Amino acid sequence: MHYPSSHRLPSLYAPLSDFISMRWLTLGYFLLLTGLFWLPNPSAHTKVYYAAMAAPALLAMILAPRVLGEMLREPIVLAYLGLAAWLLLSLTWTTSDSSLTSLAKRPLYVFMAIASCTLIALRDQALLMKALRFAAIAASLAALINVTYHLWTSPSVRMVGGGALRNSLLSSHVFGFFLTFWVASWASRNEQRQWLPLLLAAPLLAACLATGSRTSLMALVIVCGWLTFFSWQRGRVLIGALAAVTALVVVLAPDWLLQRGVSFRPELWTDALRQALEAFWIGHGYDSRFVFDVPGHTPLTDPHNVELAVLLELGIVGLIAWLSMHLLSLWRCYRQRHLPRFQIASALLIYGLAAGLTEGSNFLARPNESWFIIWIPLSLIAALSISHRGLAER
Repeated sequence: MHYPSSHRLPSLYAPLSDFISMRWLTLGYFLLLTGLFWLPNPSAHTKVYYAAMAAPALLAMILAPRVLGEMLREPIVLAYLGLAAWLLLSLTWTTSDSSLTSLAKRPLYVFMAIASCTLIALRDQALLMKALRFAAIAASLAALINVTYHLWTSPSVRMVGGGALRNSLLSSHVFGFFLTFWVASWASRNEQRQWLPLLLAAPLLAACLATGSRTSLMALVIVCGWLTFFSWQRGRVLIGALAAVTALVVVLAPDWLLQRGVSFRPELWTDALRQALEAFWIGHGYDSRFVFDVPGHTPLTDPHNVELAVLLELGIVGLIAWLSMHLLSLWRCYRQRHLPRFQIASALLIYGLAAGLTEGSNFLARPNESWFIIWIPLSLIAALSISHRGLAER
């Protein structure tokens, strides 16, 4: 596995800046990716993020201020800043009961994640991808442990997982993210040992099945379709393998796929869209609360669709900024589709977009499971894009 090293930005405190970017932030990135598996609760995971990524990233940007200039030249970052500015403005009309000061901090958490990844990538793209790879290895081990324990203790219920993981649905986002990484690594021929990604993907696939969530598998099918753009032969193999797994599940456990039907999604989305149209242009305000009336079901508060959640809270203006951010990311990956790292990053983004079609609503929160389908893929692509542009200008 080989990635080109990036240029170094000049700094008055270059040794300290390099230490922060190549040691502290790299460790922080690994902890962000794996912390949910072994930390005791979500609060601890958030605190680790503050200490190991957000704070050192801020310090590194103070020591090397040109990094901010590099970031502000990136269209993906500018689209995010546009979204964040509109979100902050929406706090003037939100109906949220939460502290406005607390809500106003949340865009900064994401920006510091983008900055952290950028600082690492500007020093060495290989280091950023290696940190992600080692985190994926740790995730495969965590999945193996969780699935084994689940089958030993409570195989008749849906698996949640240990550590800071909170429920089976959110757990599937995390396991599915790392499963996508290994699938994309195999499809992009990014590993010297081609059997290794498939071996490490196996426990993650078992974990996704054990959570009982169909969202991660549906998203993975879409990812496999996306990967055919890069490797038609391997993409076909992946689609065939998923079809075989699906057929096996239908034969051995048909209720798992069929019993819950569409889980009231059409009725839920209809009522969510009706409420979104009430404030179509500007939305109801960030973090506004909603109750959705679904016939035959108790009232729900989650639209189970990320884009609908954005439309509800930020209106069509916010949704345009949201979609622009993702389209710019996909376009950048497509432009650099000959590079395995962009193929992998694009697969992670496609996974997140697909998973968000039927699940998720808290699209801008402190670090949690939803970051694995939204902000972690976007931060990775933005960082690779900024670093790659710097290499091209050398």
